[in-house]
Amino acid sequence: MCIIALAHRASARYPLIVAANRDESHARDTLRAGWWADAPIVGGRDAVAGGTWLAIGSDLRLAAVTNLRDPDAEPSPGAKSRGLLVSRFVSGRHAAEAFASSLAEAGGYAPYNLLLFDGAALHYAGNRAPARPLGPGVHALSNAVPGTEWPKVRRAREGLAAVLDQADPTDALFALLSEQGPPAGGFDERQVSLFLRHPVWGTRCSTVILVDRDGHVRFVERSFDAAGRQVDEVGIDFTAEPAAVPAAERAT
Repeated sequence: MCIIALAHRASARYPLIVAANRDESHARDTLRAGWWADAPIVGGRDAVAGGTWLAIGSDLRLAAVTNLRDPDAEPSPGAKSRGLLVSRFVSGRHAAEAFASSLAEAGGYAPYNLLLFDGAALHYAGNRAPARPLGPGVHALSNAVPGTEWPKVRRAREGLAAVLDQADPTDALFALLSEQGPPAGGFDERQVSLFLRHPVWGTRCSTVILVDRDGHVRFVERSFDAAGRQVDEVGIDFTAEPAAVPAAERAT
């Protein structure tokens, strides 16, 4: 996944909003987004290594991962899949802070950024930057350490912030995720375009997740072929387990 924009307690309607693109080899075998057969979790799955790039559970636990563009730190043949970190967190019970802290000594992974939401708290973890909590607001990450202001990162953050007050920002967020642009200002296409069209390695899917104050979840994922044409859409609605919705977030 090459861009993740997330709004945490920044919208009166939606305590959590996620808009993300997964960029990956078009040849890599992937399972269609849906409910997992072995856990109450929604998301796609990597059919090669068994992990995932983005998933949300019925208890509102959510995680998403990006790789880092680090040509000096290529994964070894035996490197563990970064997507397994997402699966481990969402299917587990650790608080986001505890899970992030536990990864400080975890080796064997290629460079990654990881966002962890445990239903209440949002944390960042990575093996090229320190773990830390992320407070209320709009955050965006791509394939560089936090704080790297690529044009696509800035655009994703600003684009999400601009639609926080919409009753249903789904279409606006998909429009944001579809934006492309030419290299500019010393940045290449992958640092500028939110949507990457490429015959070998490009945007495979765009995902929008809305969680409202009552714990109603709307998960929509659109998939694309190597020409950038939409070939599938998955829409899943569910209500989180009651215990997962903080009382302060419920509509009154």
